[in-house]
Amino acid sequence: MADSTEIAWTDSTFNPWWGCSKVSPGCANCYAETLDRRTGGNHWEDSPKALSESNWKKPHTWNRKAEKEGTRRLVFCGSMCDWTDKSAPEGQRDRLWDTIRATPALDWQLLTKRAPRIKHCLPADWGTGYRNVWLGVTAEDRKHGIPRIQQLRDVPALVRFLSVEPLLEDLGDLDLTGIHWVIVGGESGPGARPMKPEWAEGVLRQCREQGVPAFFKQWGGMRDKGGCLIRGREIKEWPHPAPKPTA
Repeated sequence: MADSTEIAWTDSTFNPWWGCSKVSPGCANCYAETLDRRTGGNHWEDSPKALSESNWKKPHTWNRKAEKEGTRRLVFCGSMCDWTDKSAPEGQRDRLWDTIRATPALDWQLLTKRAPRIKHCLPADWGTGYRNVWLGVTAEDRKHGIPRIQQLRDVPALVRFLSVEPLLEDLGDLDLTGIHWVIVGGESGPGARPMKPEWAEGVLRQCREQGVPAFFKQWGGMRDKGGCLIRGREIKEWPHPAPKPTA
């Protein structure tokens, strides 16, 4: 949907539809719902909308450019939806898989809070995983996030990643077996819930100890002015082998 994005760990965002519903505490201050309502929409809680043909052409344009330049492009799907949502408009998830298969120069980052639905929503030819798809789950707290990690681990994938954002509490001891990348960040925007430094440092320490690349995105806050430095340095690591954003 967006050729460029302010999300630091990707190049572009694409949405196969627009709209979602809230499933856990990480959704409480959903930026996507706020943006939807600000732009006159009402597509949350079982009323998502299908998007235009011009929207669906964008990944093909990005793919042609990447192939011509001999590069790869990271695409986050989706910033305004959840790709496993049971309320997805008819046929749109199948169309997403068709698009993913047709764009081999794009690395698709598919993130969900609905981990039990991942297996149900994969295509019939998934096998051991598509070479251009990364699967991820959100792990914002212990109650909801920790079970998702095991559910993700049960699915074959080239790259499995965690979005520990917004980090809402100390996650305690983590088993990162089979996880290839961890993103950590605090909540931003109006009503942002604070992230304690020891919570983030605990996750990053365990990533180091278990040999998992970590990406510290932001401290967050009302105006998101906390920056992305932790103990005076940036931590922006990537799964191996995997490209960094080209933008």
